Amino acid sequence: MEKSQATRLGVLAALALALLMVGSYFMSTGQGPASMMVSFPSGTQMTVEVADSPLLLYAGLAFRDSLPPNGGMLFIYDRADFHRRNTRQYRFPVDIIWLDEGKRVLLIMEIVNPCLSEKCPEYGPPPERARYVIETRAGFARREGLAPGADLRFILKL
Repeated sequence: MEKSQATRLGVLAALALALLMVGSYFMSTGQGPASMMVSFPSGTQMTVEVADSPLLLYAGLAFRDSLPPNGGMLFIYDRADFHRRNTRQYRFPVDIIWLDEGKRVLLIMEIVNPCLSEKCPEYGPPPERARYVIETRAGFARREGLAPGADLRFILKL
């Protein structure tokens, strides 16, 4: 083996080891996605996992067995638009709530069933551009008496 080729292999091995160590550190710290509190007009507060990375925005709640009680996922998009959602590889039904930039409810889809096939229906978009989407356990919106026009508040958890 030539010296330059051996040097390249050594550098690649060192980089791979460094990546494994960094990945192991982040996985061991328990640092998952950020979370926030969402306050509903009824006074109910929900802890939501924040989906703001391309992977979480795409996959959402796929491959999860459930959500904790009063738990959900908050999708934060870079800009308001006519965003659609699907439930590909979800394992439980959800309610989907679209919000505008002012956190006003635009559209609610209740009891959206999981889709396990290759071709899944898309839900939405709302009648106006949405910046946020919240997915909750099915039945949450009805229990809360949530309706389009309701104002929600986001509370950062420190």
